[in-house]
Amino acid sequence: MATELGQVTSYKRLYMQFRDSAAKTINLTLNNPKNVDDGDYADFAAQDAAVEGVMDTIIAKNIFHNNGNDLVAKVLDYKSTDVMDV
Repeated sequence: MATELGQVTSYKRLYMQFRDSAAKTINLTLNNPKNVDDGDYADFAAQDAAVEGVMDTIIAKNIFHNNGNDLVAKVLDYKSTDVMDV
């Protein structure tokens, strides 16, 4: 997304944290995920359930590895940060 000087754009980021089989913390980041503010979910509980469901699927299907180590657990730490490009 290109911007002109003086334009301000904002977007959201979803940070998902996992522990791998070596007990290291791994981060997966997605830009502009669906969210409550945009009307994609009825409430925060529904949004949280969807995110945790995706994290459970990533672990269950063994989709990602970290240096050969499987992701084995979710790290749930809810934070919200607004990100702006100026």
